[in-house]
Amino acid sequence: MPERDARRPAAVAAVCAAAAAALTAAVASGATAGLDVPLSRAAVAAALEHPGLTRAAQVLEHVTEPVWVYLVALAGVVACVRAGRRREAFWALLAGALAAVASPVLKVLVGRVRPALDAGLTSADGGAFPSGHAFASATVVLGTLVLLLPPARSWARLAARAAAGALLLLLVGADRVWLGAHWPTDVLGGWLMAAALVALAAALAARGRPATGRPGPGGPEREVRARR
Repeated sequence: MPERDARRPAAVAAVCAAAAAALTAAVASGATAGLDVPLSRAAVAAALEHPGLTRAAQVLEHVTEPVWVYLVALAGVVACVRAGRRREAFWALLAGALAAVASPVLKVLVGRVRPALDAGLTSADGGAFPSGHAFASATVVLGTLVLLLPPARSWARLAARAAAGALLLLLVGADRVWLGAHWPTDVLGGWLMAAALVALAAALAARGRPATGRPGPGGPEREVRARR
């Protein structure tokens, strides 16, 4: 990928990092309470009224614990290395490691209290911002889509991957708010931070790569072969 193409993910990283910083400042100052409090109260009230959905959400909470998410991602990194894409695997691994360290550190620094632990719906504890589940899942999903998976052969396949990833992230984010484990902006913060990390990793992985071009009618890989 030519140097100029690395500027796109670098720009995305800068925008997401700036948005995450602004959101962190707003959360720390209490400016987001007007949005977070009513949404959280409504979600927890609904969770108490619908025990079946809440039990499903509790299962999802345990399945998507950051430790399990990162272990799955590690398997993806190994597969990427074995496929000969070591550069992408390295930067994906580094992004995941930084996310795993940054999340608990930021929780301590911001010191935000979780919304509804007294409802007894979640096993979460510690600080609230950012959501560790949202941060981890977004880092892994985005890292997989952008770095670990080989290029999609068509726009349709690319769209299917993106839709599946978005659905997974939305489910995890809704789960955290539904159970009273996180405020909505905790989830948003995790997403923004993950996007910034993965976009930066993609920019660094792209430096010095040969041009691949945009997908043509036959898909991304066919267009690359046509240029050779």
